[in-house]
Amino acid sequence: MSREKTARTKPEVTIRPLQLNDAEAVQRYASDVRLARTTTIPEPYPPDGGETFVEKAVEAHANGKEFYFGILANGELVGALDFRSIDRADRSLECGYAIAVSHWGKGITTKALSLALCYAFCELDMDIVRSSCLSRNLASARVLEKNGFRETGEYASEIPKFKGEPFREFRLTKKEWLSNRPEDRSLGNSR
Repeated sequence: MSREKTARTKPEVTIRPLQLNDAEAVQRYASDVRLARTTTIPEPYPPDGGETFVEKAVEAHANGKEFYFGILANGELVGALDFRSIDRADRSLECGYAIAVSHWGKGITTKALSLALCYAFCELDMDIVRSSCLSRNLASARVLEKNGFRETGEYASEIPKFKGEPFREFRLTKKEWLSNRPEDRSLGNSR
């Protein structure tokens, strides 16, 4: 296969629950200050940050309180995606994600979020998925828009490292998601 064709081949993207042995990969990508500039990842990233994060994630996932997934490109862990603020009565949750800087711009996060949305709407039976990103993080907003999210507003951040900076809010309903995925319409009839 020629180099040009290899370079243009999109990676195979999968997600799976985070595992304890993912700590080293998380430590590696989360330590990049460029990633911390637009995410809630601490800067500088603590030496035991990957281990601490993964332990918390595995426990929360096992307890069904929050759900954490590793984002894999061709089998290599390159990021993480989470579902938190789960409201079972309202059937809603919030999602967030981060991916290694070396994998930005390759469509990996867009595909990973698409896979995770299927889990949120079909396995967790949610009706609403919300997300937000810094207004200056255009790439993150584009990931949400490509997955059908609608922008619903803006707010000033209360997160200490982004205090007062504008964040964009996004929302996607199960009905909207299904209308954009004709192959999955039968999934919406299970209720």
